[in-house]
Amino acid sequence: AWAFEEMIVAVVNDEAITMSEMAGSSVFPFRSLSFLIEKKLQLQIAKKKGVSVQPAEVSDALNDIKRMNSFKSDDEMKDALLKEGYSLEEYKSEVTEQITLLKLLNREIKSKISVSDKESEDYYLSHQGSFLLPERIRIGYIYIPLKISDTPDIVEAARNNINIILSNLKHNLSFAEIKKKHSEFPQVYFIEDLGYIKRGDLMPELENIAFSLTAGEISEVISTPSGFYIINLIDRKKIEYKSFEEVKEIIREAVFQEKSERLYKEWLYNLKSFSYINIVINI
Repeated sequence: AWAFEEMIVAVVNDEAITMSEMAGSSVFPFRSLSFLIEKKLQLQIAKKKGVSVQPAEVSDALNDIKRMNSFKSDDEMKDALLKEGYSLEEYKSEVTEQITLLKLLNREIKSKISVSDKESEDYYLSHQGSFLLPERIRIGYIYIPLKISDTPDIVEAARNNINIILSNLKHNLSFAEIKKKHSEFPQVYFIEDLGYIKRGDLMPELENIAFSLTAGEISEVISTPSGFYIINLIDRKKIEYKSFEEVKEIIREAVFQEKSERLYKEWLYNLKSFSYINIVINI
């Protein structure tokens, strides 16, 4: 078993990648050979350039991981790692390597990237479909709920009540006036302004009717399995695009990420080109 684990899979400059490095664990699962070669190259460059990680940085990262996983103590995290086949020291080593790589990429890639207003504007124009705001409506509604167990008499009383309310609305009584007038009926809900909603926010029985109304129009009584509704369409916003100013920061981050990925690929390609890489066992 020892000989298999220590079998050399590849040589990267003056360092070997062994079979045990590829095995990983359930915490850091099986890694491809290309991933390990790239990682080894980057760690070698980080060492040459003096990229270091302080114990306090590793400690802070472990504390963040502990909080995210709701571990109450170091021992609890240690036990969880052991169950996954990883020791705490091995985990710390992996975390240290990850921080090292992040620092290296920040220095070699991200620190050399800037995003101009012109680039952001060009991205906005070419990706405008990503910033589409769907048609939205602003509604109020009146609702009398029903239960499956309600008797026919209760259902009929609710139907009569909602029809009276609709008649009042058609005679130009306001929601506030109708609410006051029907205050003796506790099972009537008056929502004067639900705010803006898009398709998919309402149940289908309500949505199709709500979106067919014009601003200021009141629907007929809508019967649903959960009760009776009347919808008032307050306002409608047609399909529109978010303004550039609204999404400027999102765009800047997207352009920055695209440039980062492109520069990273170029940097990694050059790194491989000027390195000695010998794959002993092609896996």
